[in-house]
Amino acid sequence: MKVVVERSGGFAGIRRRGERDGNALSADQLAALKKLMDAAAPPEKPAPGADRFMYRIEIQDESGTKQITVPESAVPPSIAKIATD
Repeated sequence: MKVVVERSGGFAGIRRRGERDGNALSADQLAALKKLMDAAAPPEKPAPGADRFMYRIEIQDESGTKQITVPESAVPPSIAKIATD
């Protein structure tokens, strides 16, 4: 499994992107990813205000590729960190 996290938006609008092999993720990160990807409801709306980040999270595995785009308020710090490390 490969995980790609891309952060966009913010004051400067600079995109940051990171990739991790699924085997390199902690149990907490895997649980957070599963919760985000399995959510039955659409992701929450971004908090009001300018210059907020949005995250595109993509998981590639043997069954294909799944991706979601969520506001920064929905992304756990351990997942957001993948884009900035």
